Amino acid sequence: METKEIDKHLQWALRLCSQREYCQYDIRLKLREKGVELEEVEQVIAELIKHNYLNDERYVRAFVHDKSKLQGWGPEKIRYALRAKQLPDTLIRMALAEIDPNARKETLRHLLETKRRSIKATSESDLRVKLIRYALSRGFSYEDITSTF
Repeated sequence: METKEIDKHLQWALRLCSQREYCQYDIRLKLREKGVELEEVEQVIAELIKHNYLNDERYVRAFVHDKSKLQGWGPEKIRYALRAKQLPDTLIRMALAEIDPNARKETLRHLLETKRRSIKATSESDLRVKLIRYALSRGFSYEDITSTF
């Protein structure tokens, strides 16, 4: 394809990357959805990386920060979401290690207290099971959950 067409796709991708963080997987997917050929997609991605508009490490750190602090996700749910975006395990482990364990436990405690108010349970054990199931779905480990009770 012509360089004019590649430049058009590059400008479109630059506009996206200037609005928020993206990973290579997201940009690749968006370009493919637009019907851009695979070879051109790779050229656009290479240019974005070259000029630091696309940086997977920066993306992973921002994703982990946002999901853990703003949305109350646990480490397992974050790890699963990042793996789905085909990001390297080394980057995922590095970013998850930056989460403060005390902040993670406080987030879990807050989630459980909030959820407890809205649960209708027939017994204390029923309440406990429902809270554990909820916390597991939010990506917290069973060990962290049981240590919170």
